[in-house]
Amino acid sequence: MILVFAEVIENEIQDLTYELVALAKQLGDYKVVVVGAELEGIDGDVIQIDGILHPYHYKIAERLFEKYNPEAVLFANAPFGMDLAPQLAGKLGIPLVTNVVKVENGDRFKATSLVYGGRVLVDLEVDKPAIFVVNRGYYEPVKGTPNVKNVVIKVEDGTELLRVIKPEEAGVDISKADVVVSVGRGAVDSLDLAEELAELLKGVIAGSRPVIDQGLLPKTRQVGRSGKTVTGKLYLALGISGATEHVEGVKAKNIIAVNIDRDAPIFRVANVGVIADVNELLPVLIEKVRKVTEKP
Repeated sequence: MILVFAEVIENEIQDLTYELVALAKQLGDYKVVVVGAELEGIDGDVIQIDGILHPYHYKIAERLFEKYNPEAVLFANAPFGMDLAPQLAGKLGIPLVTNVVKVENGDRFKATSLVYGGRVLVDLEVDKPAIFVVNRGYYEPVKGTPNVKNVVIKVEDGTELLRVIKPEEAGVDISKADVVVSVGRGAVDSLDLAEELAELLKGVIAGSRPVIDQGLLPKTRQVGRSGKTVTGKLYLALGISGATEHVEGVKAKNIIAVNIDRDAPIFRVANVGVIADVNELLPVLIEKVRKVTEKP
C-alpha cells in the first residue's frame, strides 16, 4: 500500500497533490492523507486527520506509518513535504529519495532523481519501505471522488503552530497559468512588448533569474529551480538561453523558444525553436496575434 500526504497550505490542497495521486495509482493500492482541508477532487481512499496540532508534525506521519505499514510514502517537493519527509525518514530509519521524477514498483523500487541542480538524472534501486519527495510536472494530475475515513490523532508534546509567514505575492501565480511569456537576458529591452504579448494571449509575464536579479520583475515571477515550475499549455521563452536551473522549472505542454543563438540549450527542450532577434520579432508577432485575437 502507498501512503500519499496531501500538500496542504492554509487549509487548501495544493495542485501537486493530484500529481502524487497519479503516481500512487501506478504503484498500487493507495490512501491519501489530508490534514485540515476540503477534500473535493481527491480520488480514492482518503484519511482525514482530526484532533491534531498542525499539519507540519512528523509524529502524525509516524503514527500513520505504524498503523498502515505502507511500502512507500509520497510527499510533494513543496514546503510541507520537504519539511516533513526528512524528519519521518530519520525517525523511521528508512530510505529517502528527493527530487524524484519517476518511480516504478517491483521487488524493490526503481526511482529516477534529479541531482547536481538538475544537470544529471540518477537511476536508483531502493529497498522497501521508502519515502519519495516528488517534483512537479512529471505526472498528469488525477482528480476524482474521495472515499473518506476520519482518524483522530492527538499529539501532546508542547509544540504549537503560532503563525504562518507567507512571502509577498504579486497577485499572480505563474505556476497555475495556462500561458506564460517568459523573458530572459536577451529580451530585457523589450519587456513592455513581452507584457503586451502576454496580455494578448491571456497569459502572464515571467522571467529567468537574471531578469529577476535586475529587479525588472518580482521574485514571484521567476521560473526555475530557485523560482516556480510552470505546467500550463504554453511556455514562450524569449531570449532565454536555457540553463539547467531554468529548464528544471519548465514543464509546460508546449514550449516555444526564440533566441538569436542557434546553439542555445533552450532549443533542446523546445517543441518549436525560432532563431531570431527577439527585439525584432516581437513587434511582428504582436501584430499577427492581434489580428487573430481581434477577429469577430
